[in-house]
Amino acid sequence: YLPKKQFISNHEDELTSHTRGYGKGEKPEDFLNEFKEFIIDNMNKIPALAIVCKRPRELTRASLRQLKIELDKHGFTEPNLKIAWREWKNEDISADIISFLRRLTLGDPLVSHEERIKEAMKKVYALENWTKIQRKWLEQIERQLIAETIVNKEDLEKGAFKAKGGFNTLNKMFQGRLVNVLDEIKKSLYPDEKKYA
Repeated sequence: YLPKKQFISNHEDELTSHTRGYGKGEKPEDFLNEFKEFIIDNMNKIPALAIVCKRPRELTRASLRQLKIELDKHGFTEPNLKIAWREWKNEDISADIISFLRRLTLGDPLVSHEERIKEAMKKVYALENWTKIQRKWLEQIERQLIAETIVNKEDLEKGAFKAKGGFNTLNKMFQGRLVNVLDEIKKSLYPDEKKYA
C-alpha cells in the first residue's frame, strides 16, 4: 500500500531570499552589541567574566571552560562571534573568546589567539639571554599556550613536561625562577591590566 501523493502547487520551488539571524538583531553589529550587553549585565554573576576583563592573569583552565559553557548557553560561541565580526567588519579573524571579551569591554585590539601568544612570547624571549635549554622549554610552553590558552604550574606536571621531570626539574633549569617566568608570560599576554569601566 502506497500513500497517495498530494500536490500543493505545480510551480517549481524558488529561493526568493536568504537572511542570516544575529541573535535578537538582524545585523552582525546587533549581535556584537547584544554580546557586550550580556557581558556587562553578567560581570558580577559569572566570575570568569570578571577574571577575563579585570584580572586575566588569574584565569584558570577550569574558569575558562565554565565561561565558554555559560556563553554557549546564550549563543555567544566563538564561531558565532567570528561570523558576526567577519560580516560586520569584512575581516576574517581567528580570535578566541578572550580577545572578543576584552575587545568589546576594554577596547583591546582584536587579534588571533596565536598572534597574541606569539607577540607575548617575543617579549619574554627578549627579557634576557636565555640558555639553549631554557629557550627550548620556553618554545614548548609557547606551543602549549597555543594549544591550551593557559599554562600554569600544574600543567608542567603533565605530558611532555612531566616526561622530562615536571615542574621541579624545569624550575632547576630556570635557576628556581620558573614561577616568575610564568608570571612574565602572563604579563606579556595581558600587558596592562585595565580597570573595567
